Amino acid sequence: MTTRVPVLISGGGIAGLTAALLLQREGVYPVLVEKHAGLSPQPKARRFNPRSTEVFRLLGLAAEVAEASAPLASFTEVLTGPTLVEARARELSGTMRERRRQQARIPELSPGPNVLCPQAVLEPILRRAAGERGVSVRLGTELVSFAQDDDGVTARLKPAGGEPYELRADYLIAADGARSPIRTALGIPRSGHGHLADNLDLYFRADLTDLAREKPFNLCEITNPVASGAFLSVNGTDRWLFSTADFPDAPTLGDGDWHDVLRIVLGLPDLDVELLSRSPWESAMRVADRFRAGRVFLTGDAAHMMPPMAAAGANTAIADAANLAWKLAAVLAGTAAPTLLDTYHAERHPAGYAIAEASSTVRGHVGDMLAAYLKPESPHDDLLATMFGTQYPEGAFVPDGRAPAPAGHYAPAGRPGTRLPHAWLDAQTSTVDFAGPGLTLLTGPGNDRWTSEARRLGLRQVTVSHPGWLAEVCLPDDGALLLRPDVIIAWHSASATPLADALPRVLGTAPVPA
Repeated sequence: MTTRVPVLISGGGIAGLTAALLLQREGVYPVLVEKHAGLSPQPKARRFNPRSTEVFRLLGLAAEVAEASAPLASFTEVLTGPTLVEARARELSGTMRERRRQQARIPELSPGPNVLCPQAVLEPILRRAAGERGVSVRLGTELVSFAQDDDGVTARLKPAGGEPYELRADYLIAADGARSPIRTALGIPRSGHGHLADNLDLYFRADLTDLAREKPFNLCEITNPVASGAFLSVNGTDRWLFSTADFPDAPTLGDGDWHDVLRIVLGLPDLDVELLSRSPWESAMRVADRFRAGRVFLTGDAAHMMPPMAAAGANTAIADAANLAWKLAAVLAGTAAPTLLDTYHAERHPAGYAIAEASSTVRGHVGDMLAAYLKPESPHDDLLATMFGTQYPEGAFVPDGRAPAPAGHYAPAGRPGTRLPHAWLDAQTSTVDFAGPGLTLLTGPGNDRWTSEARRLGLRQVTVSHPGWLAEVCLPDDGALLLRPDVIIAWHSASATPLADALPRVLGTAPVPA
């Protein structure tokens, strides 16, 4: 007899693991399969922004992530030079000063920090948490085929060295990477700028502790006649990455050749170097035209492939997972209609496309991207608006009649379809912490009108008395906000739609008026 599960996730990277943990938080226990038994030989993504670390906070993993990112906490410098030894920080332009000013404001706006934590370090934390919390994580198991019908998805799974077997799931999440066999099987086309550059990452071990102590760099642009590109810090002591695009004959070069190249661009001719892995990769922008096909949902790189300069790929994947998990959980629990799942594409496709396009403004390797980013005349978006101020054009929320949030600067006002602003309510508690499980009604201190209403509608109610926060979200003392588990506001009491009518519209159980 074929086993049935609520959700099957194909892919055990950041997107798949985050989706699994968020589903479990909402009371759904998925099965996750990953064809590789071990971790990637490359560090992959490193920068996780506050929107992502807010998710880790909601998952109770903030302390572990902070500990894992501690080795690179002071590695903030961006350098440039012909070699790492000769590299120096660029003179700060007005653009760079503005970016640093914006970065300095992040602690005011989020309980989650910006962290440097290589994916190869973060994934074991997420994997361990998933297993400990009851998620079935099946490593070394590949999804080889699937078929869907009106009632579910039947997947054929193949463990390494074992016999294939079938699993039946209500829904399938494709978190299986940029080449996504699931997306390919569904025949979903992709749009965007396409190919931008071919790159090669050299992941190597070398003791640079003393040099790194002198210049704790996050990124270092290298312009050298032997090889141009960029160095990236992996652990700040003996593990590093050099990314280049200057070697079309790379397959013909052996480890000894690469050792020589690395010594030259490091500027340390006698350094002991060990090449741990080399990984060719394509810089490209390709966004799936559909993030949903029936009972199958695309997340992460399967949905949107983008260049790495804005460090947006993994962060966008986490936002996908946060958006999708609570919706699947609500439909599986019977509290929402299946039509709620249509809002995943409606919300995440325009967001994913915009982020991928913004990440594709420079065509070249990582060094080229970094050089363009550092140019004094380089255009820049408002970092805070980009990170915290995104507004969904339509989806699982009820507009309140106000004009859209400004695109050019961050000005939160509690609009439905935007992220809930952060405020510390005490030394440990942020307003963001009230997101999920399930929907939450946040009320001002004059909450008499809402207590019985929340009880009648089956909503958890939390009273917030912070005057500054209430003003920021345009909420009077007797006002209320409906908060989704992904920290997005679903309804504001300024709306002409009463809460009792708004709730079924958010959950898809009532038609949206024309």
